[in-house]
Amino acid sequence: MALADDVKARARELGFVAAGITTTDPFVEAEAAAAERTGAGLMDGLTWWSEDRVHASANPRRATPTAQSVVTLAFPHPLPSPTEPIDGAPRGRIAGYALGRDYHEVLSEKMAPLVAMLREHGHETKTYVDHGWMLDRAAAARGGIGWLGKNTNLLVPGVGSYVLLSEIVTAAALDTDRPLKKNCGRCDACVRVCPTGALVAPGVLDNRRCISFWTIEHRGVIPAEIRPLIGDWVFGCDLCQEICPINAYGHRADPDPVALTAFRSVVEPRPVLEDLLRLDEDAFRLRFRQSAVWRTRRSGLLRNACIALGNTGDRGSVPALAEAQQDHDPLIRGHAAWALGRIGGSAARRHLEVSISGEPEPWVRDECESALLECGPLVVR
Repeated sequence: MALADDVKARARELGFVAAGITTTDPFVEAEAAAAERTGAGLMDGLTWWSEDRVHASANPRRATPTAQSVVTLAFPHPLPSPTEPIDGAPRGRIAGYALGRDYHEVLSEKMAPLVAMLREHGHETKTYVDHGWMLDRAAAARGGIGWLGKNTNLLVPGVGSYVLLSEIVTAAALDTDRPLKKNCGRCDACVRVCPTGALVAPGVLDNRRCISFWTIEHRGVIPAEIRPLIGDWVFGCDLCQEICPINAYGHRADPDPVALTAFRSVVEPRPVLEDLLRLDEDAFRLRFRQSAVWRTRRSGLLRNACIALGNTGDRGSVPALAEAQQDHDPLIRGHAAWALGRIGGSAARRHLEVSISGEPEPWVRDECESALLECGPLVVR
C-alpha cells in the first residue's frame, strides 16, 4: 500500500471523517478572492488578519520550502442536543464547535500519530490548526474532501459542515486527490436565514455583520442596531449550518461517538443566562478555561449574556441584570442597562434610575438614559 493510502487509513482510525491530499502549489484563486475581500473591508475588525497574511497563507511552502504535499483533514465536533431544556429559565446558545475541549489541542493531538508516521519515513512535516497561516478551506477543497458551500463552510459528503479542519504539510511526494465536482445548486437557504445579512453573496461573508464576529472576536461595545439580531447566541452562531440541507435533512451521518470522546463534554450548549451573569473571574476560568469559549474572556461572555437576556424579554431576569449593572466592568454594566430597557417595566425603570446617578462612565450613562426611554414614561397610579 502506498504511503498516501497508509496515511488516509490511519486518519480514519484516529477519527477523522475525511482525508485528502493536494500539492503545495499556491492557492491562486483563493488568494485572489481573499485579498479582494480583505481590501474591500469585509474582514475588518479581525486584528489578527491582514492582506500580508492572506498572501503568506496561500503558499504552503512558505514555512516548509521542501514540502511537496498537503494532507488535509476533517474531524467531527460535538453537536448541540436537539432536546430543549424544559425548566423555563432563559438560556443562551453556544456554537457546536465550542462545546468540548479547545479544538486546537484536540486536532493537534489527533494529528500527532500521522506526523510520526511521515517522519518515520524520513519526511519533514509541519502542522496547521486554524490559528496557523494556511487557507485551510482552499486546501480541503483542492484535496477533494468537500466543497465550499454558499455559507462559506466546507461541506463533506455524507458528513456535512460540522467539522474542524487541519493540515499536515510534508516533504513526502504523496499521490494527490482531485477536487469534487459538487456545489449547492440553486439552494440559498443559508443566505436567507442569516438575521444580519452577513452572507452578502453566495460564498461571500461580510465579517462586520456576522454574529460570530460580534460575540467572539469583537472586544468592545456591540452597536445597538446589531444587538437585537444576535438573539440568544452568546458564543458564535450555527444558523447558516443548521438550515443547510446537507446538515438538516438526513444527508449527514451522526458523528462517531468514539471520536467525540477526544473533546470531552466541558461546555453546556444551552447555558442558563442568569448563571453566566453570576460568574466572577475565578468561576469563569474554572468553567471555560479548557474550551474555545475562553476566547471571549469574562467581559465578552457576560456582555453577550446581557444581550441575550434583553432579547428573550423575560421580566424575571430584571434582578440578575440589575446586579450586573453593579459589575466592576463597564462593558457589562452598559449592556445590562440596554437589556433592562429592552425588557422594560417598572422594576427595570427603578433599577436604571438608581444606577444612572452613580455611573462614572459617560457611555454607560448614555446607555442608561436610552434604556429609560425604552421603558416608556413612568406610570403613577
